[in-house]
Amino acid sequence: MVVAAMMATVSVNAQDETKHEIGVFYGIDSASDIVSSITSAFAVAAGDQSSFFGPIGVEYYYHVSPVVGVGGVAAFAGCKAIDKKTNTKDLNEKFITVMPSVKFNWLRKKSFGMYSALSAGVMFASVSVEGEAKAADPNAKDETVTTFMFQATALGLEFGGKVRGFVEAGLGEKGLLCAGLRYRF
Repeated sequence: MVVAAMMATVSVNAQDETKHEIGVFYGIDSASDIVSSITSAFAVAAGDQSSFFGPIGVEYYYHVSPVVGVGGVAAFAGCKAIDKKTNTKDLNEKFITVMPSVKFNWLRKKSFGMYSALSAGVMFASVSVEGEAKAADPNAKDETVTTFMFQATALGLEFGGKVRGFVEAGLGEKGLLCAGLRYRF
């Protein structure tokens, strides 16, 4: 117990003054993008043009030690399918994700850092059928689904001072690749 208390004291004294981070990001090839690709395939087969955006999001971390940060991630993504003939919306999907998160800093220098992160939480997915698709199938219903979602960031690189740019490679709702800006205070 004495050794644990000494280690906790040493890590608190070794930590720099910036304990908080807030960031914004944009990802590609996210979990919601994959789900949307599957559901949109039916709309595309019916002559629609599908467009996906996101995930865009925000994150916050509080550093309890120089190595570990705890916080959360919130992301929004969506997809629209538009009928090519009538130029009206047929399908509208929205994905809202909220996840508690933990970040492990492998290297934390003044102007460069390397880290991994793990997030797990809930996704609220909403699908609405509109326009020609609704007219073609009057039984088509809007649906809302709540499901488990995660993000496993294998490697993140950040660079800069108090304002840092970052790129991440991982799997989940932030995407296979993710980039953004963070502010440390």
